Amino acid sequence: MHEKYPHLFQPLKVGNVVLKNRIMTPPMSPQNHPSDHFIGPNNTAFYELRAKGGFANITVGDVIVDTVHGKAHSFQVHGDDPGIAPSFARTARAIKRHDCVPCMELSHAGKYGGVPCLSNPTATGKFSYGPSDEVMANGIQVKAMDEEMMKHIAQCFADTARMAYEAGFEMFILHGGHGWMINQFLSPACNRRTDQYGGSTENRCRFPIMIIQAIRAALPKGTPIDFRMSGAELYEGGYDIEEGCRIAEVLQDYVDMIHVSAGNHEVLAHIGRTHPLNFLPHGVNVYLAAEIKKHVTKVPVACVGGINDPAMAEEIIASGKADVVCVGRASICDPQWANKVRQGREDDIRKCVRCLSCLNQVKVSRANWCALNMDIGEELKALSGPVPTVAPKRVLVAGGGPGGMNAALAAAERGHDVILCEATGELGGQILCEKYIGFKDDFYDYSQWLVRQLKKKDNVEIRLNTTVTPELVREIAPDALVCAIGARAVTPPIPGIDRPEVIYPQDLKRGEDMVGQRVVIIGGGLAGCDTAVDFHRKGKDVTIVEMKDALAADAEMFYRVGLMLELDKGVKSYCGATVKAITDAGVELTDKDGNTVVLPADTVLVAAGLKSLEEESLAIVDACDRSWRVGDCVRPGLVRNAVQGGHYAGMDI
Repeated sequence: MHEKYPHLFQPLKVGNVVLKNRIMTPPMSPQNHPSDHFIGPNNTAFYELRAKGGFANITVGDVIVDTVHGKAHSFQVHGDDPGIAPSFARTARAIKRHDCVPCMELSHAGKYGGVPCLSNPTATGKFSYGPSDEVMANGIQVKAMDEEMMKHIAQCFADTARMAYEAGFEMFILHGGHGWMINQFLSPACNRRTDQYGGSTENRCRFPIMIIQAIRAALPKGTPIDFRMSGAELYEGGYDIEEGCRIAEVLQDYVDMIHVSAGNHEVLAHIGRTHPLNFLPHGVNVYLAAEIKKHVTKVPVACVGGINDPAMAEEIIASGKADVVCVGRASICDPQWANKVRQGREDDIRKCVRCLSCLNQVKVSRANWCALNMDIGEELKALSGPVPTVAPKRVLVAGGGPGGMNAALAAAERGHDVILCEATGELGGQILCEKYIGFKDDFYDYSQWLVRQLKKKDNVEIRLNTTVTPELVREIAPDALVCAIGARAVTPPIPGIDRPEVIYPQDLKRGEDMVGQRVVIIGGGLAGCDTAVDFHRKGKDVTIVEMKDALAADAEMFYRVGLMLELDKGVKSYCGATVKAITDAGVELTDKDGNTVVLPADTVLVAAGLKSLEEESLAIVDACDRSWRVGDCVRPGLVRNAVQGGHYAGMDI
């Protein structure tokens, strides 16, 4: 028994499978797959990398059982194509070789499937099938499924499950949440049928039960089926947690586990609950599983929802809130999460910051991606680890922010001797400011994780309060140089900008007492908007002034959705506005209509962006024959840009 986490590492029998611990991975879609929509080698490696990390199971997500009618996105797996069997077998074998249970999510999009849309432009259907007749907001006509169609779809689930089982998969998750087909039948908002498949809870469960029974008939007795559901739909007309409990009570007689999530990801405002953002507490959806567990007595209950801390995971199981915790994005950020917990190396876990960069890349590039872990998307290389250098070099890294620290780590892991110089007395760079924004403390924790990893390297020397100049470069005479000296805050040419009430984000470390009740933020980019949310949560009266026509234009799409919802809770804003002066009366601006407005302010926070230290960085790299510039000194951007640039520079040496 594990002494520190006895509940987390207790085995659990589910059906005829024994999970070696209580840490599962929820379904995650394979990205960047081949044009045949099978599971390509890179995707197999994505799953295997995390199987090596000590998780009880690894789940291949978004396997569509009926691609004619049930496919909603162009990156979903064609589970009904017999040609996919070899890639199923390869993936199952890769997972099983690490004492990990290969699991597959079976899914169907229902009314969102089979018709042309932005995410599935090649679909040819003229209408879609769902529980009830309707016309969706985008004009797509939905036809109610008849019983013949329902039996056909149930058989599709069974056929895909059978093929996957024969290829080596040992466990299945039935996607009954988040707005997909099965959830559409469970939801009174979508299911308006008056026959035996609509109305009461039992009737709305009838089609899901038909699917489960069809799968059961196709598989050997005891093969575990996990039912993934939204504990509550969280929108008007959808079911609440009380109805979620009733649904779970009905379904527990037919499945081997109930897996509780939340919301509907077809309702854009729910992105922050189905994939919890950092605005919400860790484990935000666990209460739904805890309530359902009170009503489900025959099978285990699994929970999910931004869980990245092992102590929280242990408490969830020890207190009886759930029997299993599902670690999703945290397993991408650190595929060795479970192993590190078991080995007592919690401080070595690279914790997910819940930025949704991974989900954003699904829309942008269809690639596996993580803002902090550059192994994701390159798992085939990561499985074998970094290639040791045959010719160790003396490497100088200028700048101790995320770009510089990642460069130093990558170079050191390959065997080079590294000197890391930071001009200030503390490593961390721009993300040190996140320490003072309550909901972004995970970003600050990431900076401290980098520091801990560097201090464990015998071949890394850290020099604080050391500014790298061309003269210092020539004195050290490195074989290679990485310049990551960052950027400086932009000071707009505004009369009154030097007044005592004017501060910058880096000044927040001086304490909350320096921020008055009435705050005006000049600059409505990501940094200004995040700070505005934090100030508003602390009871401040906050107004943002932004020259562009929209707030947070530099934020990634899904993060911006959650950010705008937070701003709408009480932060005022003027977009398309120009600040004219800061005076005793406050911040004087011209709004988008040309009107003069004066905003009284006790504190003015300037978040007008960053200017790269281009001239300084070019002079530094010119002093070394082999050099790289990375991060904000090239172009100010998101943390992931610095992480990526630094990592690859270090790997290139």
